[in-house]
Amino acid sequence: MGSAALAQINPATVRIRLFKGLTEFPTINKAKIKRVSETMWRLQGDNLVLQNKILPSENLIVKKLDGNYDVISVVDFNTYIAGVITGEMPLEWPMEALKAQAVVARSFALARMKERKHKVFHLESNQADQVFTMPESNRALQATLETENTVLKDRNGFILKAFYHADCGGQTIPASQVWEKAVDSGVARDPWCGQRKLNQWSFTISKDEFFAKLNQDILNPTTALFFFKDRIKSIQVGTGDFTVQKLRETFGFSAIKNSPEKISFDKENIVISGRGYGHGAGLCQHGASEQAKRGVSYVQILGHYYPKAQISQNEIRLTQLLTSDFVSN
Repeated sequence: MGSAALAQINPATVRIRLFKGLTEFPTINKAKIKRVSETMWRLQGDNLVLQNKILPSENLIVKKLDGNYDVISVVDFNTYIAGVITGEMPLEWPMEALKAQAVVARSFALARMKERKHKVFHLESNQADQVFTMPESNRALQATLETENTVLKDRNGFILKAFYHADCGGQTIPASQVWEKAVDSGVARDPWCGQRKLNQWSFTISKDEFFAKLNQDILNPTTALFFFKDRIKSIQVGTGDFTVQKLRETFGFSAIKNSPEKISFDKENIVISGRGYGHGAGLCQHGASEQAKRGVSYVQILGHYYPKAQISQNEIRLTQLLTSDFVSN
């Protein structure tokens, strides 16, 4: 369904879901809209804006089974990578940090696209995958072009689904500690983030609420902590075992900002504290920036944060197989 629309699109493009589940058909001034199937429309035009978000000139509108609409933008691959740099890292940061971000974003995107090759879209435009904003900066494009075709590969030679985060607080963690099936590419000490004062955080919650949200009996308050280096990786509460990722999902990513260093208990409250922000796996963006300020190259930065990965510079071709076959989602 909808393959006729994609047949006219260059295969060296990616499809990014910019809007999900709109309850009304999107209307945009000066846009050309052409129906191409029962459930798909082609949306084209210049200077397109929807809900204050800039759209590229080529888009698809897809009606889903629930009657809501997705807007999926179609851009060439380099534009997408430059847009991820724009959305994920301050553009005034050193160029070598931006270039490291470009390689990581490219690797993640290609691995994700392979997983979604039969979907109507390849990538979400938010933190579910990577934050994408239509690029307007020459620096983002420069970082993209100067690393073009450069990717990270795992030890088996497959493109690495390379994760990254804002601030590791001094120590990165294995990706499999966050996502069970993730491929580990090594960990790194990070003195640059370990010395930052602005990355310290603390979260206080009552014992009653803590146990209730974890669906555990407060009358059986058995707890045990399990560590990776100086970071808590999981906690046993009552009869349940909870990873840090599960705790972050339960209590909020802005409350438990990354893997804690300490969980303390008093008569009424539980205090969870640590340093850094994000899941802690892969590239640490603040650490990469600090290294780049000290003259470290993007290749060296990548080697530091992914010591078990290979840096490959092979030509990347987005084939018709990778970008055309899909089913409605």
